[in-house]
Amino acid sequence: MSQQLSNSPNQIDEDEIDLREIWRVLVKYKRMILSATFGVAIVAAGISLLLPNIYRAEVLLTPVTGDDAKGGSMAAALGGLGGLASMAGISLGSGGSTEENLSILKSREFLWKFVQDNKLMPILFEDEWDASQKKWKETDLKKQPGQMDVFRLFNKEGVLDVVTEKKTSLVTVAIEWNDAQLATEWANQMVAQLNRYTRQEAIARSGNNLKYLNEELTHTQFEEMRKILFDLIGQEQKQAMLANAQREFAFRVLDPAIVPDKKIKPKRAIIVLLSAVLAGFVAVLIAIIREGAIKRSENEIKGLKT
Repeated sequence: MSQQLSNSPNQIDEDEIDLREIWRVLVKYKRMILSATFGVAIVAAGISLLLPNIYRAEVLLTPVTGDDAKGGSMAAALGGLGGLASMAGISLGSGGSTEENLSILKSREFLWKFVQDNKLMPILFEDEWDASQKKWKETDLKKQPGQMDVFRLFNKEGVLDVVTEKKTSLVTVAIEWNDAQLATEWANQMVAQLNRYTRQEAIARSGNNLKYLNEELTHTQFEEMRKILFDLIGQEQKQAMLANAQREFAFRVLDPAIVPDKKIKPKRAIIVLLSAVLAGFVAVLIAIIREGAIKRSENEIKGLKT
């Protein structure tokens, strides 16, 4: 204990010397540190001003449940026929599960169709489009943006953002783009097109089911089996009719997107502040390393002289 107490003043002195040395280095290189900090901050501010403002338009949705899509009584009306229909390879589902519909929304095929239908390629890839010549700048067709470029832009680069709340099952579909009006239009149009897409898929599925059931009916002589097939045909016809009549087939819009009045990024003040802090830290580190190198050189020279 006495040894520790006797050593503690020396340790304190060494700490004080180190702090004084660091302060001396900071004072000596203060111009370099301040110049680097403010210089990088100014450059960061200039670069941040060149970055386009990004706006976020959001649509709030609720999934359409099976009962909603089938008029609230389809499942009860089917009774035990659902199992038989499944055995026959017939789908009596409605607009699909939420996960399935959101997977369609983010799929390469759906996004490509959405972009093509709305003629968005020149807007999405503006830098590669020659507006005056109305053609792509690259002459090689393989260099033109395609499906994978659209898929990466929406999913990997964050143009499309889908958030599902686990507690409420509410879904937010958001579009982030440098034009607030376009972001709003795309968000609303994308949800509408998803509902159309899933509805058309359900109608086509019902058509195939009805074709299969009618063919089976012509080949079946058992009265009990014919009765079951008639029931299945009736229910499939109801589903097709409901799919044709229901505009919001997969998701019901609770709150459509409106034009955002504020950007969400870039956060220019944060960019400048973080850049300045990082530049200052690097400048201090360089100053300490440089001063240490100078001291080592001086000590080596003194050693040679002695």
